[in-house]
Amino acid sequence: MQLRDTILRKSYELFYKQGFHDSGVELLAKQAGTTKRTLYAHFGNKEGLIEEVLKYRHQMFMDQLKDYFDIFELKDVSGIARCYLTFLKDWTSSEDFYGCMFINACAEYSDAESSPHQIAKWHKTEVRQWLFDRFEQVGAKNARQKSDTLFVLGEGIIVTAQTDQEALKLDTNFLSKIISA
Repeated sequence: MQLRDTILRKSYELFYKQGFHDSGVELLAKQAGTTKRTLYAHFGNKEGLIEEVLKYRHQMFMDQLKDYFDIFELKDVSGIARCYLTFLKDWTSSEDFYGCMFINACAEYSDAESSPHQIAKWHKTEVRQWLFDRFEQVGAKNARQKSDTLFVLGEGIIVTAQTDQEALKLDTNFLSKIISA
């Protein structure tokens, strides 16, 4: 189990920095300190590894998001919006930000039926649902509309950072007021 976790973690790092297509199985195995045969024994093939890495990243992202929200006692729509936007701003301006792995997966696997594309869609749907649940908890009117609006604003922040725009000067208070309206 420990070797499987090492392969998963090292593959995540390589895929995140170099992309899925540019990370060959030989390089993935080398980075994990193992052989291609062992990698295949644990994941079946490269596609199986990609699927597991995307699921690993999903869990990591959701845990980070939940942990961030747990720091604050959020009681209203504006607080939820400000917290989410600040979380994204902090993540996208971090030194180890190489874009959104799920947006990257959709770019590299544009066929909507491909497994990486489907997992990316699932991840984004889960984030939207998580935001909706937060708005529901505070009794927000039009919780679905608010969560979808916040989600789209957040995706814009991610893509803007991913396309190397100059340092963003975001007014999260202003953006949270848009959501609250």
